[in-house]
Amino acid sequence: MLTKYPTFLNNISLVTYTHSKCVDLHEAYFDRIKIFFPELQHNYVTSNQQIDYGTCLVYNDTDSHSTQMLNILEVIPTDYLIYSQEDYILFDTVNVDELEKAIQVLNNDPKIGFIRLIHSGLGADPSKSYDNNYNYIDKSSEYYYSTQISLWRKATMQQMFEASKVKSIFNEPSNSPFLRQLDIDGLYEKKRGDGVGGHYNSYTYPYIATAKVKGKWNIQEYPKEIEKVILHYNIN
Repeated sequence: MLTKYPTFLNNISLVTYTHSKCVDLHEAYFDRIKIFFPELQHNYVTSNQQIDYGTCLVYNDTDSHSTQMLNILEVIPTDYLIYSQEDYILFDTVNVDELEKAIQVLNNDPKIGFIRLIHSGLGADPSKSYDNNYNYIDKSSEYYYSTQISLWRKATMQQMFEASKVKSIFNEPSNSPFLRQLDIDGLYEKKRGDGVGGHYNSYTYPYIATAKVKGKWNIQEYPKEIEKVILHYNIN
């Protein structure tokens, strides 16, 4: 018997940016998407080398990060996307009902361009509430743009990268001025429950943010979550 999934998922793609240097994370990252987000309909990945996960688009290492992202955004068939990276490993089930609420915000309010799916201090403005679920992100923040997992209106991300021409993914704050130029607002999840890893867990997309810091496992912030990953996937 075929499982019926909510129709709104037909208009969302998961877009993962990765690199061959991070191949040790791939099995755990993609396998946990299958386990914790089985409803996912559109799974895209962009990497400097072909990998056998999702629909893969190979980018040129010598291209700017903006060009790399624009190339994959051109082939994304949906109006919305969840941006992710290979060290944002799921540790619990994606809450599809909460994801639908986020989509409804984007559907109903053209002023909202993206929703950061975590309660984080980067750019957070707790004094400015949007509704019961979300606060506004402070546009003046250095991290108005962030590579943390976010639900994006695809057109918003395309417009930002078309203007930014940022060379490296590590120049994360460099995209913020170009995002500010767009006539949109960004939101982030309000705090719910206890925090893990210095963050308050996403109640929509519960993930490790991030699994590696400067090449080392982020055991200090996520000891239990990362221990499970290392043991289950026999990672050295």
